[in-house]
Amino acid sequence: MFPTARFLSVSLYMWGHILAFILIILFCFWYIKKFRINREKAFLFVVLIVPFTVSAIVIAGKFGNIGVFNWVKAVVFIPIVVYLLCLAIDLPFAKTFDFITPCAALHHGMAHIFCIFSGCCYGYPSTFGIWNEMQQNYLFPVQLFESATSLLVFGYLIWYAKRNNYKLHGISYAQYLFLFGLTRTFWEFFRDNTPERWQISTFQYYSFAAFLFGTIWLGAAFYLKKHPEFVKKHELLFREDAGELTRIKMFFRNILK
Repeated sequence: MFPTARFLSVSLYMWGHILAFILIILFCFWYIKKFRINREKAFLFVVLIVPFTVSAIVIAGKFGNIGVFNWVKAVVFIPIVVYLLCLAIDLPFAKTFDFITPCAALHHGMAHIFCIFSGCCYGYPSTFGIWNEMQQNYLFPVQLFESATSLLVFGYLIWYAKRNNYKLHGISYAQYLFLFGLTRTFWEFFRDNTPERWQISTFQYYSFAAFLFGTIWLGAAFYLKKHPEFVKKHELLFREDAGELTRIKMFFRNILK
C-alpha cells in the first residue's frame, strides 16, 4: 500500500487510469475490425469518449456526498453521452455502443487494481487482508476481487459478441449494466462503506439501479427479438447501418414528403 508513491509526479492510482486508457486504445484497434463502422469516425469517437465520459462522471459525482470521481454513479448516464457523440459524428448508436461497451469493463477492471495503491475502496478489517496505511489496519482486498469480476465481464462481452457474429443489436451495454450492477452490489457487502438505510450502502443503491436498468433493457431487447413485425414496421428507428444524424434527416424527409 503506497498512497503517496509517485512516478513522474503522477500518483500510481492515476497511472492505473492511464494504463487502462492505453489498453482501451489498443483494444479498439483490434475490435473495430469486427464491426462494420467507419474506422475514422470510430477512432474519433474513442478519442472523444474519454473527456466526455470523465465529464459525465464528475457531473454525476456532484450529486450526493460519496465522491466526485466515481463510475458507479455515472454508469446509467453513459448511454446519453454515447448517443450525443454518435449524433455529432453521425455514427449508428446501437452498433457503436456494442463496439465500445467492453472498454467500460476493461477500464474498470484495470483501474480498480490500482485502488490498492491509493488506499481507497477498501474492505473490512481482515487477518488475511492487505495493509492500508491510511486506516492503519489489514483490510480485505475487495478491490482486487471486483477488478477480477470486471475483467471476467470484459471477456464474456467479447465471447458473446463473437458467438453472435458481432450482430448484437445494441444489447452489449445492457448486458454490462446487468452484470456490473449484480457483481458490484454483491462486492459492496465486503466494502467498509457507511450503511444508509436497511444496512445498505449508497453505492449498493446505485449498483442495484444499474442492475435494474440493464434487466429492463435486456427485457425490451428480447421482446423486440420475438416481435420482428414491430421492428419491420419501425424500420427507420431500428436500422443499424445509418448514423444518428442521417437517421434524423431521413425522419424529417419522410415527414415532409
